[in-house]
Amino acid sequence: MPKARSKKFKKRSFHGNRHRNSVPKNNVSTASATKLNTLESSDGLEYDFQELKGNRIIDIQTLLGVFSILSCPKCFATGLKLTEDSKEGLCSNFAIVCKCGFMAGFTSTPKENKKCSLNTLLVFGLRLMGRGFSAGMKLLCTLNLPYVCKKTFRIHELKLLEAVKYSCEENMKAASKEVQNLKKTTTCGVSVDGTWQRRGHMSLNGCVSVISIDTGKILDLEVMTQYCKMCEMNIKCDHECSNYKGSSGNMESVGAFRIFERSVMKRELQYTEYYGDGDSKAFLKVKDIYGEDTVTKLECIGHVQKRVGSRLRKFKKKPKDSVEKVN
Repeated sequence: MPKARSKKFKKRSFHGNRHRNSVPKNNVSTASATKLNTLESSDGLEYDFQELKGNRIIDIQTLLGVFSILSCPKCFATGLKLTEDSKEGLCSNFAIVCKCGFMAGFTSTPKENKKCSLNTLLVFGLRLMGRGFSAGMKLLCTLNLPYVCKKTFRIHELKLLEAVKYSCEENMKAASKEVQNLKKTTTCGVSVDGTWQRRGHMSLNGCVSVISIDTGKILDLEVMTQYCKMCEMNIKCDHECSNYKGSSGNMESVGAFRIFERSVMKRELQYTEYYGDGDSKAFLKVKDIYGEDTVTKLECIGHVQKRVGSRLRKFKKKPKDSVEKVN
């Protein structure tokens, strides 16, 4: 038998595809080269400023270091000063003063209608998380930032409340118009349900909503409360508070009656089909609101399925002792 080859062949080096025309080196362009050419053709500072947006947190010493780089070294060493004229929460009014007579003022954040929008965004973010003034003050103090006083915080809260009310009302008006265009009539079916801040019908705050069956959008809602902290502290408040007196379990019935009562005037609709839980007494309050027996009760399949299913599962799981005794 012939001997096996023990000689190892040297790996041939790759010289490119010889059957394709080579691309000249001048036309080869990489991503880094493209960026460098763009920066060289245009002003670099202008390009960066167009890309940067939003708010940033910056230390005062870092800001002074930036001024020392950008300004004249002689002026900065002799008499260039940065002063804070006034501050309104997170917004500060600064001024640069030099001994040569130069003086310029600027704000830390832009203003809209002579008011800082950053403070409103701070209050809005805290309210979205379900937090208030105390949580905001702890956060700002931890970050070593100027905090908003309680009076200013309350003013921004009331402004946000008015904006949310207006937006909510406009959306519900648009939803009612959509139902009218879809049904071609002023009658429609709605799903009515109530919710509370706390479980167990012991809550002081509740809300009842009416949702269209055809579009799935909210047509109206009623927020009810039995308690107002500002009224208890003898503080004059402009908003509507403590608009309900009674038990927490009866909130759903009262809220549904108020919504059905104003449906023709505010939404130009009649809610003639009532889809409810099955365990609510709200239907008895509204069944004769447009006339005798003008509102019909329709059960929700989901609630019926939940109750029947729970009963079947309860009887299916029998204890072993009872089975042995039967046998």
